[in-house]
Amino acid sequence: MDATTAKALLQRYLEGDASHEEIILIEQWYQQLVDAGEWNWAEGEREQLQATMESRLLEQIAEQPRTRVLWLTKRSLGAAAVLLLLITGAWLLFTRKTTQPIASLSQRYRNDVRPGRNAAVLTLAGGKTVVLDASAPKTIGSQGNVVILNDSGQLVYQAKAGKESEIFYNTLTTQKGNQYHLTLPDGTKVWLNAVSSITYPTAFAGKERRVTISGEAYFEVMKNQQKPFIVQEGDMNVEVLGTSFDVNGYGDEAALKTTLVDGKVRVEKGAAASMLEPGEQAVIANSNAGISIDHNPDIEAVLAWKNGSFAFKDASIAAIMQQVQRWYDVDVIYEANITKHFVADIPRNVPLSQLLQLLEATDQVHFRVEGKKVFVMQ
Repeated sequence: MDATTAKALLQRYLEGDASHEEIILIEQWYQQLVDAGEWNWAEGEREQLQATMESRLLEQIAEQPRTRVLWLTKRSLGAAAVLLLLITGAWLLFTRKTTQPIASLSQRYRNDVRPGRNAAVLTLAGGKTVVLDASAPKTIGSQGNVVILNDSGQLVYQAKAGKESEIFYNTLTTQKGNQYHLTLPDGTKVWLNAVSSITYPTAFAGKERRVTISGEAYFEVMKNQQKPFIVQEGDMNVEVLGTSFDVNGYGDEAALKTTLVDGKVRVEKGAAASMLEPGEQAVIANSNAGISIDHNPDIEAVLAWKNGSFAFKDASIAAIMQQVQRWYDVDVIYEANITKHFVADIPRNVPLSQLLQLLEATDQVHFRVEGKKVFVMQ
């Protein structure tokens, strides 16, 4: 029995959906374990078998975050959809005799890397920089009519009583392995992903609220019908009145993407413009391309970083490692050409070794960590 068949079979058996032939097959497997001394239950104790299997799975879950990992070819994506409900514990249960020795794993992952954290650098008007992390003071300072606070890991701008004074521009920047949460002077909330930046005024005067970003940011815009909110990324503008959306403009990505969660936005690039409805994504493939609309993007995958996880759907190893290197602040070196595509749902707060070993459980890719370098192997 191969590992993929075993995983699916176990799931159906435990849920009571297995066919008569499948029940016979798994009970034969159970008998082999009994004969080998793996389970020492008396013959015919069917309920005990199920309890034992569930217990073993729960033990694996307790040791690992809840994850799902599977390798796919594009042709097999639809047929394998049922397996997405499985957890890595099931794989480990059925393949524990064929996985690499513990010593080998320990050697390859002796230089582990911690996950990213909430941290950023604030550059004030005038050039002064403030490192925002767990040790940063609660009150950063004031500029114009605004007090700048570092409140529980997020930057907050609060207007003081009185008239608006001179407008200053601040920039919040995250490095590899960092992300941060920002509340702008109008109450708009911004989540800034790793290797990203946002430049904004300390007060929104005039007829519009305009900010400039690079990298990736998620916005929950405070409604103001008289003063539209505009996000500028390169030569693209996203104009909104009040809505929630994600803008991904990483330079190493194949396209610039704006994904609308709710409300409405207008995406502009040069003379081209498109209106987005909730659940749609505007895609600009390169600097010379127009705007195309994806009417069915994977919203869960787009927002996974904001919600504390990695969500890969039919993703190449290159696409996966692109996110890994930003969040774990590592360099990736390829020693093999991995053509398989993967489905994975993994928390962002686990050490690097744990994430890589979950991918290795597919037996389609292996890794070696040396300092801040991750080597991708066959």
